[in-house]
Amino acid sequence: MRVEIGHKGLFSLIVDHGRKGWQREGFCQSGAMDSDAYNWANFLACNLDNTPCIEAIGDMRLTVDSDCAIAVTGREATLSVNGESRRVYQTQYIKAGDEITFGSALFGAKAYLAICGNWYVPRAVGSACIVVRERLGGLDSKGSALETGNCFEINANDLQQRMGHPRTLPPQCQFTYGFDAPIHVTPGYQFDNFSEVAKRIFETSPYTVSPSIDRMGFRLNGAPISSHISQMRSEAIHIGAIQVPPDGQPIVMMRDRQTLGGYPKLGCVSPLDLDRLAQAVPGETVTFTFQNDEAARAEWLLATSRRRRLQGEIM
Repeated sequence: MRVEIGHKGLFSLIVDHGRKGWQREGFCQSGAMDSDAYNWANFLACNLDNTPCIEAIGDMRLTVDSDCAIAVTGREATLSVNGESRRVYQTQYIKAGDEITFGSALFGAKAYLAICGNWYVPRAVGSACIVVRERLGGLDSKGSALETGNCFEINANDLQQRMGHPRTLPPQCQFTYGFDAPIHVTPGYQFDNFSEVAKRIFETSPYTVSPSIDRMGFRLNGAPISSHISQMRSEAIHIGAIQVPPDGQPIVMMRDRQTLGGYPKLGCVSPLDLDRLAQAVPGETVTFTFQNDEAARAEWLLATSRRRRLQGEIM
């Protein structure tokens, strides 16, 4: 099956689970910014875990030349086929020649499109993820984002047709976005290098998502904080790490973060809340609260177990 991009949207990439285990070689991890939406898109399209899909900001339009099944997920995700609205978070059957338009009703949020089948797209260092900054991956194998007119092939299968019914994730089971609840942060090993006053300021102050955000990191504007560390050697950076540069404005490191950094780190955003933060758009306000690592681990395990149970019920 041939997929042709009619309109690229604002910024669209091919993503998967990323390049795990390669940071020591200098490659960033990458991966879908919103892993929950990515995982559900593939499941609802009856794909295997780690199958590539498209992550898009802005409305993206494409056509397929064979019958297939798709699913669209994400924050306030939208989907239409030949101009007619279709339900998101559900398997949708597409006919050859259909025009698919998907995106998000919230400007700047990310939507995910999964198409059932084996994606014949270039892979570099074990992943199909496009990392523009590293010129890695992409249909041109040079790290270029998807462009209008690009085409690629998928070996579509008829698994959904054999199933006889679409998979649907009910609205009450979908991920809860928004920032009424604070973002949980697990203290890091440099936590004690921040004064109690600085910790209290961070935990009680609102921070605004700045326009200076990308897949590498989210810069926040708010009450400045500082640590006792004036100089330090660069060291490995974990996903969700909160770096505090000299200006005191926190930076949350995201999927395409650099492998090393030299700013003190207050802690890490919990894996569950990282997906929520990844869908924040400039101007939104977030708050933080500290959480011990055992509580963060327990919540992640419970959420993973819940997702697997739901998937078992939906199949």
